[in-house]
Amino acid sequence: MKTRFKAILIVLLFTVTIPSLAQTYTVDAGHSSFQSKVIRFGVVPVVGRFNDVSGVVIFDETDLSKTKATITIKTESYEANNDAGEDAVKSAAFLNAAAFPVIRFELTSLTGDKDNYVARGTLEIHGVKKEIECPVSILGPSIDLPTKKQSVGIIGNLAVDRTEFDVGREMKLPNGMVIIDNTVMINFVILGIAE
Repeated sequence: MKTRFKAILIVLLFTVTIPSLAQTYTVDAGHSSFQSKVIRFGVVPVVGRFNDVSGVVIFDETDLSKTKATITIKTESYEANNDAGEDAVKSAAFLNAAAFPVIRFELTSLTGDKDNYVARGTLEIHGVKKEIECPVSILGPSIDLPTKKQSVGIIGNLAVDRTEFDVGREMKLPNGMVIIDNTVMINFVILGIAE
């Protein structure tokens, strides 16, 4: 009897398929943001924030090759607590929100481990696409108490040269002082809620 039970157990172990742990998450716009920071007149950083963030993240910590993401940011949602500055950034001189209403990131690969992930993908700004990579931290998965659904947090940062995306031109005074730096630092926080 014991031998027969063992045989059945072995057959089950080899025939039962372990389900994929890949989970699809929808970006929670209320708890996600992309913050930009660029030095103005070589003195003070201008900090802005894009408030309208949406997208989908597929994450499988046991098989990173299954991890994908599409993140979309509406350029019109830029705010910097300065009406003139906000209008300038959204104007044709820089992001041109009317002609290029979204900034988009497509994740193509995630490598590393829980303490040291590297995200690679295609970043599109101002209609220009560039391959980028940046370090990210992924917190979770864990249960989001308000929704009682599985959630993940993604935190990262990167530096981009705005002129590589045709966002404005190099801006200097006759004495050489840089008006707006070419390097823009981007810090982002994304909360994904399981679908």
